[in-house]
Amino acid sequence: MQYIKLKRKAEEVDLFSEEDMGQSSTQPISHDDYEKLIAYLKKKNVSAVLPIQIAYYAGLRIGEVCGLTWQDINLEEQYLTVKRSVRYDGAKHKTIIGPTKRKKVRTVDFGDTLTAILKKARKEQLKNQMQYGELYHRNYYEEVQDKNRVYYEYYSLEDTQDIPADYNEISFVCLRPGGCLETPSTLSIACRTLAKKLDGFEGFHFHQLHHTYTSNLLSNGAAPKDVQELLGHSDVSTTMNVYAHATREAKRTSARLLDKVAGND
Repeated sequence: MQYIKLKRKAEEVDLFSEEDMGQSSTQPISHDDYEKLIAYLKKKNVSAVLPIQIAYYAGLRIGEVCGLTWQDINLEEQYLTVKRSVRYDGAKHKTIIGPTKRKKVRTVDFGDTLTAILKKARKEQLKNQMQYGELYHRNYYEEVQDKNRVYYEYYSLEDTQDIPADYNEISFVCLRPGGCLETPSTLSIACRTLAKKLDGFEGFHFHQLHHTYTSNLLSNGAAPKDVQELLGHSDVSTTMNVYAHATREAKRTSARLLDKVAGND
């Protein structure tokens, strides 16, 4: 089969569209805007700060951030493992813990900045646990068998409550001060509220952080194949097609080399 080439459907282009094809519908945010975002949330919704910091510095999707546990993180070697995703099931009215979008486990390396953020968050959570005492919530999952499939429901209970025998404790990273998981639902609400209240963030949504992470890597010289693996994309072409806007400045710089040839630099 090495000589066989699969035919692909040609991409259809509207020859008379006035849409600017050079612009992506989802734009990355600048680092200054990120700092502005964090400063606002520290005053208005502190529970949303850590998930947004992790997404900005590690590129995790909203469900992946919420599904991250302390056992998934190696602070010494500075990497985390993305194994699961959290979502709300409207039909069951339950928060469900399941596989990631691609149903694959991936490793994401990170730097000193996120390491410091995570260490500080861990200390803060231990402090909250002592302050809340018996009122502090712990997080659990229960395995549920439904016909031919298995899934996991999320629950949160105070230390004073009896723990059912089939509940398994899980140590999530992104918690509210009282110990409950910061779920994708509450995090999405925080982002929508922010988009309405904070100037310059109209239309902001959590997935923009995923795009920003990728854009920052590609525009600063990261290899597309490495970025693909960090993001968990099925194919490197997906990475480059979706995030083509990240290379726009590099293309402009290359194109301007002709000005130097013409003596117009």
